[in-house]
Amino acid sequence: MADMAEFTRAELAALLSRADGVIDRARSLTPLIDAPALTPSTRGTVELPEGIGWLIPPGAVDWPADLYAYAELERLPGAREQLRRWVAATAELPALREKARHAAPGLLRRIFGGTGLAQARQAAGQLQGRLSEPEVVDVVQAAQQTQARGVYLQPGVHGTPDHFIAAARAGFEQAVGHRGLHFTRHDADQQSRVLSRARVLQHDPHSEPALRAGAERLLTALTDERARILLRQLPVDALRTATSQRLRFAGLETIGVATVADVLDLPVGRLTQVRGIGVQTARRLRAAAETLRREAVATHSTGIGDTATAAATALVRVLAQFDRINTLDELQRARRRRILQYSAEVPAGGGIWDVALTAETADWRQFTDDIAWADAHREILEPARPVSVGEQTWADYLSRPAHYQGLLATLLDLEVEGGEDLAADTLERIRSLRLDRTHLTELHLRGYQSFGARFSLVQEKVVLGDEMGLGKTVQALAVAAHLAAEGRRHALVVCPASVITNWVRESRRFTDLPVYRAHGPEKEEAVAAWSDTGGICVLTYDGARTMQIPIPDLVVVDEAHMIKNPAAGRTIAVRALIDTASHAVLLTGTPLENRVEDFATLISFVTPDLISAGMSGMAAVDFRVRIAPAYLRRNQVDVLDELPEKLEQLDWIDLSPADERHYAGAVRQGSFMAMRRAAMTTPDVVPAKLERIREIVAEAEESGRKVLIFTYFLDVLDVLAADLGERVVGCLSGAVNPAARQELIDALSTAPAGSVLLAQITAGGTGLNIQSASVVIIVEPQVKPSVEAQAIARAHRMGQTSTVLVHRLIGDDTVDERMLEMLVGKAQLFDAFARPSESAQVHDAVDITEGQLAEAIIAAERERLDYNP
Repeated sequence: MADMAEFTRAELAALLSRADGVIDRARSLTPLIDAPALTPSTRGTVELPEGIGWLIPPGAVDWPADLYAYAELERLPGAREQLRRWVAATAELPALREKARHAAPGLLRRIFGGTGLAQARQAAGQLQGRLSEPEVVDVVQAAQQTQARGVYLQPGVHGTPDHFIAAARAGFEQAVGHRGLHFTRHDADQQSRVLSRARVLQHDPHSEPALRAGAERLLTALTDERARILLRQLPVDALRTATSQRLRFAGLETIGVATVADVLDLPVGRLTQVRGIGVQTARRLRAAAETLRREAVATHSTGIGDTATAAATALVRVLAQFDRINTLDELQRARRRRILQYSAEVPAGGGIWDVALTAETADWRQFTDDIAWADAHREILEPARPVSVGEQTWADYLSRPAHYQGLLATLLDLEVEGGEDLAADTLERIRSLRLDRTHLTELHLRGYQSFGARFSLVQEKVVLGDEMGLGKTVQALAVAAHLAAEGRRHALVVCPASVITNWVRESRRFTDLPVYRAHGPEKEEAVAAWSDTGGICVLTYDGARTMQIPIPDLVVVDEAHMIKNPAAGRTIAVRALIDTASHAVLLTGTPLENRVEDFATLISFVTPDLISAGMSGMAAVDFRVRIAPAYLRRNQVDVLDELPEKLEQLDWIDLSPADERHYAGAVRQGSFMAMRRAAMTTPDVVPAKLERIREIVAEAEESGRKVLIFTYFLDVLDVLAADLGERVVGCLSGAVNPAARQELIDALSTAPAGSVLLAQITAGGTGLNIQSASVVIIVEPQVKPSVEAQAIARAHRMGQTSTVLVHRLIGDDTVDERMLEMLVGKAQLFDAFARPSESAQVHDAVDITEGQLAEAIIAAERERLDYNP
């Protein structure tokens, strides 16, 4: 019988070795019979931003040892059941192998072996007969051998079968929890070069990342300082608002506790020295104070403020350094910041990497484009040169705070653009447009301002409805500068006469384009010169109606609500200009919700296809979505993360001929006071400054605001009271007693939007809290800057919930302008004003005597007007 065959020692050793191999294979394959899907470890991969996929460097994935074997069992019909039966059949092999190991005995054992030898030989024969393996085992072994040569996610010279590649991909998808990934390959050599340079830049102490970290640290310190100031102003009984538990305050004054800050400064043991305050009550007081402190910190503003604290001055110096090295536009900066982010997340190393993408999206192209762009523009990742800033940094900040706030928002990436209602493809076109700044000068555009300009360029004809104080003018100038760089050089600005001077000055300040003032006796010549050379031509609505205007490339319509009546002559004239121009920007700060019908009219001027019958009856939200392609509005609370406590601007006023004659008479008389108020007291006409005040008050009413108007002169107050009529709730002067003053302030708080409180600046500028007003008009410059600062502080103080808008009215080429020039010049001579010292916080440090100022200004104006003997 075969089962009783004799074995030599060599034959038996071979049989036993073969049995060991089968037993081991059976044991190793047993887990595959009922195993769930095998999941690799992907800890070495890099998830790309925006959830677009994963970078997979070589060796980043730890693959399960039997990944391919499992795949074969899944692929072949009945393979798993066949393996199950074979494994079950091998269950008795270990016992047979144990018996069979004595089947080749020595001489004595062969002679005296008896039944034991016979059983061993029988077991060896049975073992030999059962060691055959089914085909499925060979397949599994082949799969294991294939995996030993490497796991691949892409076909290649390695020759891995497609179904194994599919198994690896499925395993990766299982590991990252995303099905349907697209797998590709990526040459990481260029990436390695770029990111190694980015890592060097990331740690450069002079570059933007280091300045950003410093700014964040200093802003936190500034927030803490402000929180302490607030807590020092809160009385101790304010702690009741922070807890529902009972607190005791009686007797705290005996240990010097009057404010919330005092409670924080004292240990619990000190608080318990007050009779009636035990440990538990003291701890409640401290806990409530800490709650208020956290709330104060959490509600911080990123406004730098006007107090030269250590943190504020250090922050301004960091921003000045950033200003010196900041040469990138918003698209370049966004690219570099993404590359710096990649450098912190993507491991070093080149070669060919696998990539798994959620889809073949623009986001992956953005990653590869960013890398290629940075490799081609090596200067973008060069370490910054060390820069130093002068001792005048704080003074420079005070002279242009909006510029520094813009730098802070840019550095900390706090910009909010707006435009959420726009279609995705339109947003992509706007964000991918690089704004040409060739013709812009001294202008740091905020992120939302750049977006507004690019929105206007992409959509071509739009209504820009940003809230007051957000810089609609500079956005329009950025559009003009971009078009001029493309060869479309004729920009036309149509505006009220009261802001002609402002437009001319802003255009000359922020662009290098020729600027023409088409208003006054030489307006025809100005238009002709503009037609020949291009540039920016500024004219009034009447000028647009009465003059022959060549076809412009860009029309900017300021205060566009003035053309809401389609039948008006000026509307017809401006509409014709809009129709012929390739681009148009209509500027208005009037809130959309108040006048849906008027806005429909304006939208019809720029994109008539968006308007249909019955739109005036639509809900404001639906209307806004409908007109989103042509209308962009941002509110301060939406786009100004710092929520500046005050936005100050100079309103340059172009005097009328009657104003000029009246002013010249005051100069001829040599009367400084008459010169200062001449632009408000011209007889028999509406003075130019008064026209501007009317506009500001009307705009304030549209925006739900109330107005505080300051002047030095009683007769100017009389002019204002007579003209503004029922809008005026009262007039604060030295003749009004304190009780009556408070009554007038209370009346303003309950008065409707557009109401006005008049005040003589020497009487109403101190000792009052007038938070209900959020628009401040200073009719004429004051001899002492401290007087203006105190007046503004009446509305710009704790408890004010709205941003305070400050308008300083400056007559063009008058005593107002001379005062500004001389006061600024004098201020630069005071070292205290330029340094972070106690004296720099006192506005009177830059005051000069009225006699000196009056004498110098009268002489200058007499010389200008040729009135000197």
